[in-house]
Amino acid sequence: MNQLKNKRPELLAPVQDWNTLKTIGHLADAVYFGIKSYNMRAKAKNFERGELKQVVGYCHNQNPPLKAYLTTNILIYDSELQDLENLISEAKESGIDAIIAHDIAAIRIAKRINIGFHISTQANVSNIESAKFYEDLGAERIILARELSLQQIKLIKHHLSKTEIECFVHGSMCTSISGRCYLSATICNSEEYSANRGNCTQPCRREWRVFDDENNEFIYNGQLFLNSKDLCMIEYIPELVDANIDAIKIEGRMKDSNYVRIVTQCYKEALDNYMNGTYTKDKVKIWLEKLSSVYNRGFHTGFYFRRPTIEDVELEKRGNVSVFKKQYLGKILSYDRMSKSANVLLEKLEYPLEIGDEIIISGPNTFTIETIKKMIYKGEKIKSIVRKRYSDPVKINLRINKVVNEDDKLYKISKTA
Repeated sequence: MNQLKNKRPELLAPVQDWNTLKTIGHLADAVYFGIKSYNMRAKAKNFERGELKQVVGYCHNQNPPLKAYLTTNILIYDSELQDLENLISEAKESGIDAIIAHDIAAIRIAKRINIGFHISTQANVSNIESAKFYEDLGAERIILARELSLQQIKLIKHHLSKTEIECFVHGSMCTSISGRCYLSATICNSEEYSANRGNCTQPCRREWRVFDDENNEFIYNGQLFLNSKDLCMIEYIPELVDANIDAIKIEGRMKDSNYVRIVTQCYKEALDNYMNGTYTKDKVKIWLEKLSSVYNRGFHTGFYFRRPTIEDVELEKRGNVSVFKKQYLGKILSYDRMSKSANVLLEKLEYPLEIGDEIIISGPNTFTIETIKKMIYKGEKIKSIVRKRYSDPVKINLRINKVVNEDDKLYKISKTA
């Protein structure tokens, strides 16, 4: 191992709202997020524009501080230029660490008002000359195209003198060039649903029938042949660190707080362990198990070591292939701060809820994971409870340490197979 001569890369986590942001805590070194326009995840919850200063302040007040990057990485039209410039100016005033940009217009605005900018993977930087162009332009960082091998990444890094490089290491992959795809807009017959404007309808995740008229046969008949598996590089943290990559990035601004927490925690532990010499294959197995417990389409290593093949596509199942599912239990009726207990309405409970189980409680202003230590039903302490599918809802009282709110939802992660 030669990790001692290489610096620890920045770990960059995705957030879409306050719940996700507060989940990150000390797990990441930086976060990236969008406001409700000009970003590649228009369907994410995103922050309100007026919250910019508050979001950045929250990040910078953490111990240690979190860096905050604002995504402004969609294609921009003339009618939006002035509003985009206003937004980037507001981002600078908020103290943002950098914006993430793709369109040259956004880059020119960033340079004009003197704010740091990172080049989005949407720019598809795939070679030394492109990377040096953006370095000469003043980019602090380049988020390289996902279609590069590790050797190509090393070569580009070697030829840059001051600009950092950032690479995706986990999350959804598109069957396209760095996410630059027009299939959604074509299928919907409207640029409103263009992936390049952050509003992809994900037609690549559907079943398709592809007919070869020359050979008069179906190549794919009702399969999800465009449905790429997810990227997962947890097994190759040593190789990423040794490649002198400056920042590693988790995809997932559409994912829930539990997903972001678990994935970020795994990669933080992997980085920390490699840097202090305690990274082992046995630990990798544990991290892979944890990563498999949250939403995923199956895993592969993208383009890092070879070009993906049909084996790296999930042909049969759309969406989550994890055997662990987030099961809805019910909702909070009331919470008592003095006793730290909540009255809960169990509306759906097909499997037992038991002492020692972990539950997720989430709402507009809530996200917490609690281990059940005390459960009361009709005034009596109980160790477990189950409600049949068609029976009436059940009211119980649970010990909950963190303040929760009326109508917050309760979930349990359950293994389905």
